[in-house]
Amino acid sequence: MTQRHLLRSGSIAIAAASVLAASVLTAAPASAAPATADPAPAAQLNGYRSVGYFMADSPVTRDYQVADLVSTGAIGDLTHLNYAFGNVTSDLRCDILDQAGEGDAQNDFLRQVGAADSVDGVADVAGQPLAGNFNQLRKLKQVSPDTKILVSLGGWTWSDHFSEAASTAEGRTALVESCIDLYLRGDLPLIDGVGGPGAAAGIFDGLDIDWEWPVTGGETANARPEDRENFLLLMEEFRAELDVYGAETGEDYLLTAFAPAGGWNAGQGGWLDPRLFAAVDFLNVQGYDFHGGWVPNQTGHQGNLHPDGAQNWGLGLDGAMGMYVHAGADPSQLNAGLAAYGQGWTGVTDGTKAWTTATSSIGTATYANLRTVGKAYFDPKVGASWRWDGNDWWSLDDPTSVNAKAEWLAAEGYSGAMWWDVTGDYRNELGGALGSTLRAATPGPGTDASCAAPWYATGVYKAGSVVSHNGAEYQAKWWTRNQQPGGANGPWKQIGDCGTAPAVPTQDCAPAWDAGTAYTGGKLVSRAGVNYTAQWWTKGERPGTATWGSWTPTGLCA
Repeated sequence: MTQRHLLRSGSIAIAAASVLAASVLTAAPASAAPATADPAPAAQLNGYRSVGYFMADSPVTRDYQVADLVSTGAIGDLTHLNYAFGNVTSDLRCDILDQAGEGDAQNDFLRQVGAADSVDGVADVAGQPLAGNFNQLRKLKQVSPDTKILVSLGGWTWSDHFSEAASTAEGRTALVESCIDLYLRGDLPLIDGVGGPGAAAGIFDGLDIDWEWPVTGGETANARPEDRENFLLLMEEFRAELDVYGAETGEDYLLTAFAPAGGWNAGQGGWLDPRLFAAVDFLNVQGYDFHGGWVPNQTGHQGNLHPDGAQNWGLGLDGAMGMYVHAGADPSQLNAGLAAYGQGWTGVTDGTKAWTTATSSIGTATYANLRTVGKAYFDPKVGASWRWDGNDWWSLDDPTSVNAKAEWLAAEGYSGAMWWDVTGDYRNELGGALGSTLRAATPGPGTDASCAAPWYATGVYKAGSVVSHNGAEYQAKWWTRNQQPGGANGPWKQIGDCGTAPAVPTQDCAPAWDAGTAYTGGKLVSRAGVNYTAQWWTKGERPGTATWGSWTPTGLCA
């Protein structure tokens, strides 16, 4: 694997327009304060998805191990993990052998992992049939069995053979069968006694297709006009064969894809065709690389939530997601792409705003390496964060922008978010900010609609209050706060499955909470589809983030 995998898109290289007047900006807090209650299991992320990509070479190039997902708590904020990448090689098959840079068998299943880097603290030993990342992923499933693990095929560097492989019916069938054999049946090549038939069986729960890009191409020019139809046929072939294999095993295998933000890529490549929406379980929509080093002399937002005037041709995450909804995708199929890295420029004399002159690009760096650089800024009008140290200017997602995007996607009915990639985070600061906000939001699309309002750790509940938690409904026996339903001898009595209690009507949303406003006891605000009531005077405390704080949720709103 190469460092080129750090940048997913590379194709959104847009000539900058003239600089617009800057909005009034506020310095952002260094991090968001999460609720202090233990997080719910990842599969119970309040009905939302959180998908994290994990680069195969991260244990070597970044010293970020699969085990770090557990030690940092990141696995508790992930519903899906996409292992990146598998390759469609020059033989037009899914192949894992490291021949001419076409595979990464060493990291995938050969490299022996020591006890200190192992999920369960047990070192690999010579002669075991599976080692490397695959063995660690298998151990991860023991720790977090509800987290779905997929293998992602392609990426910016390894999408060069998709076009040819998909160009004929025979080629599509052969490709799909090889991917299922390799990753789902787990039939690895046998190398020095490691691997072999079934060695990796049961690790992966599906396939993520990252073809960058049909018709328009990506890092290489291996693309053709007929890619549009062939891409759709390939996705339909994947769906059909996954269903057939699932019927054999009794499992439901997922099919997902990484989808472009640019209308030219999406429209020409078939990404906006309803046939695609019918084939996939969900799409991870690119929400970054809107601006970057390909414009070396001007700073700008690489992942803004809303358009910043005419900059970036008006690109924003909201428009990228809306493009798919307008084409017929259900919002519950769409995850908003977030970045755990930043794009940087140097020689910036005025870094208090975006779209100013720079001397040159300084490339990319992970959030972990940027989180304390200079001073943090956030523009609430466009939903974008950056950092500036007096010379270097970095566009990045931080806990403030992540919170803004999570609140927005919850209010819009989207299914969640995706990270490229989790190994760039610092001790789950970004992932935790996302998980904390989604847990405090209105229930996501994956929640049973018959459920009562969810239990919130920050809620103040009186005797008789009814909540839902993990698919069941509970009634409070006495006053309680921050005591999770389901424990023995606690304040909650289970009254039945979801739908037992009468439905509670949704309220109108109160005015949105504002960080600069002082609120007295009894004042109503809303955040992410939930109304909150102030218990006493408060200013600056974000509702839903402090378990024993000023705010109590008082109803779902729309």
